[in-house]
Amino acid sequence: MSDYILGGLFVFKRILGIILLIIFITPNFSYGEEKFVINFMGDCTLGYDTNFSYYNSFPHMLDRVNNDYGYFFKNVEDILDKDNLSIVNLEGTFTESKKRAQKKFCFKGKDEYVDILKRASIEVVNLSNNHTYDFGRVGFEDTVKVLNDNGITYYGNDYIASCYKDEVSIGILGYKGWSLNIKNQMIEDVKSLKRENDIVIVTFHWGNEGTNYPNKIQKELGRLAIDNGADIVVGHHPHVIQGIERYKDRYIVYSLGNFVFGGNRNPRDKDTFIFQSIFTIKDKKLYCDGKIIPCRISSTDEYNDYCPVIAKGHEKDRILNRIFKYSESLEYGIKRDFIGN
Repeated sequence: MSDYILGGLFVFKRILGIILLIIFITPNFSYGEEKFVINFMGDCTLGYDTNFSYYNSFPHMLDRVNNDYGYFFKNVEDILDKDNLSIVNLEGTFTESKKRAQKKFCFKGKDEYVDILKRASIEVVNLSNNHTYDFGRVGFEDTVKVLNDNGITYYGNDYIASCYKDEVSIGILGYKGWSLNIKNQMIEDVKSLKRENDIVIVTFHWGNEGTNYPNKIQKELGRLAIDNGADIVVGHHPHVIQGIERYKDRYIVYSLGNFVFGGNRNPRDKDTFIFQSIFTIKDKKLYCDGKIIPCRISSTDEYNDYCPVIAKGHEKDRILNRIFKYSESLEYGIKRDFIGN
């Protein structure tokens, strides 16, 4: 953001307890106003699988736009420029390693692709997903180094991020939520972070790919996170959108879908959305509001051009209706009169 001045954003390793990065980025609010706007977006693969053909791939598109790193988020840059934090799931690596993991898809991009995040005013990325280690420990460490060198904050895989603004602080945790085995650790982490922060964000990489409804594990983990102090829960991995719950006056966004996704040249489902979370602290009480911004991951239906566009008119209504439909089946699902849409 252009209006960040004094303050601090820290990344530290949970196990070692050491501070790895400090960036000064507190928003320039007037004294006494304690309000945060945070935009959440889904799976972002800034690169591709090198086993894919070059034609219509992510690097091919970058070549076609003459290496304009501002191209990919250009249609949403006005929204991201005006918030206080923008958070995405970084679904891949920044590495030159050629030692692939033993799996079907392995995603990587050039180190300089990190400029895409910087140009888009994206300050924070999640690393707790199933593609962070696509090129082993070397690929992961390369990615962390690139992020550190370019002032991008990260969390997940035992890293925790904390953002301080005046006397208000935000803590961010990320997990791979495949099973309930993480439950006890997650509860401990959330409680610990809540003792030190006014706002706690928890994201999960979870669920079943291609499924528009959360499974039992998602619902249990999401609600447990809220029960123990999380102020918002956001999910990704299914590559499609899922419903939203309003649980104990906090939001659980089960799946945002893809966003700038170099992992598929033409996904069947191109619907996505930005979830804009508005936190207000008034009289020492935290209020949580939200807004759904329907989008498409591509500006064309014919293929993925890796350039998400804000949905308008009929398309906006259609995507909202999908989100409400998926939410209606949930015990605490938001209703069609959701004030934030």
